[in-house]
Amino acid sequence: MKAVRSFTFLWIIILVILFGCDSSKTNFKVSGRFEGNEGTPVTLIRLGATANITIDSTFIDSNGEFELEGLTGMMEFFSLHTLDDEYITLLIEPRDNIYLTGKVSSLETTYMVEGSAHSKKIQELTRSLSNTIRVVTQLGKTFNDSVHSPNFLKIKSELDQTYNEVVERQREFTFDFIRQNLNSMASLMALYQQIGPRHSLLDPVADYRYFSMVDSSLSILYPESESVQNLHRQVVEIGEQKRIENLALERIGPGKPAPGIVLPGPEGDTITLSSLQGQYVLLDFWASWCPPCRQENPNLVKAYKKYHELGLEIFQVSLDRSKEAWIKAIKEDNLSWVHASDLLMWNSVVVPVYNIQGIPMNFLLDKQGHIIEINLRGERLQDRLEIIFSKD
Repeated sequence: MKAVRSFTFLWIIILVILFGCDSSKTNFKVSGRFEGNEGTPVTLIRLGATANITIDSTFIDSNGEFELEGLTGMMEFFSLHTLDDEYITLLIEPRDNIYLTGKVSSLETTYMVEGSAHSKKIQELTRSLSNTIRVVTQLGKTFNDSVHSPNFLKIKSELDQTYNEVVERQREFTFDFIRQNLNSMASLMALYQQIGPRHSLLDPVADYRYFSMVDSSLSILYPESESVQNLHRQVVEIGEQKRIENLALERIGPGKPAPGIVLPGPEGDTITLSSLQGQYVLLDFWASWCPPCRQENPNLVKAYKKYHELGLEIFQVSLDRSKEAWIKAIKEDNLSWVHASDLLMWNSVVVPVYNIQGIPMNFLLDKQGHIIEINLRGERLQDRLEIIFSKD
């Protein structure tokens, strides 16, 4: 009996030491009641920056209830899964006692959360995004059903307008959400919403202001979070990219003279940009392998036909590697203007000179070879040319 007592006492000491060594971690609990079949598995997963780890799992009992426990030393993202495609995201802090309700079959759209202010913010964000995705999905279905309709173009135009309005509403909601929740890592999740498999709601470059705003706040509040550290690295990288672009704009921005270009033409002759001075020039960078470039070419053809006789020339520089593919694309797209390329793709001499980060990219030049505007496409190009040539 004495030996047993000694063993028990020793085991208690070991437990104290073990838990004492991990005193930075604190228990939290996630429990609730879901409408669904008894025996449905419920799994809690920690969402790490590099790997996801299952923390606890259980089954819904005969009353629809479940209980899960875990340890965390800071605010972290977790996901709670029931059926294969049904899961919700939670934002859990030490000592949180979270209670969930909802339907197993439609968890994301029905769940409610108590006991965690930050998880409640995630719920608000998720609910808004789910509604947006539902509308976008329905628009896609209507589009597919209308492909063979005689009024397809009209229907497509209306659907495009509705889609843009719906997405813009979600963007405005997100911007407001971020501004109001800069002290919560829920704002981090807001930055990376997806409204489709390859369609992010926010763009880290175009919406850099909000990525930087969240980074500035969370890096102070949660410096040890891997997710926050990853955001910080991304913001620093984009900030450096923008700094370089701004330096380039100081050199080749509106009002600045366009740097000279001397490249081979399709026939092997030397083509120079300076030879076109005295005309308005659209300097366009493209490639035969670039779908957005090929989609924009009909707009260039339209502009050329309308304004060439009035003094517009197009100087199109290709970032192709294959001469055959380049010449074939020129013929296929009916591009009857000046062409040049050194066939070095991204190693072309023009890439660093014009700070080309992506294509299509263009520069509209005045008669003296100075840059008027950058990246005019679609109707914006047509409108700008109309203003220019209505004055001349």
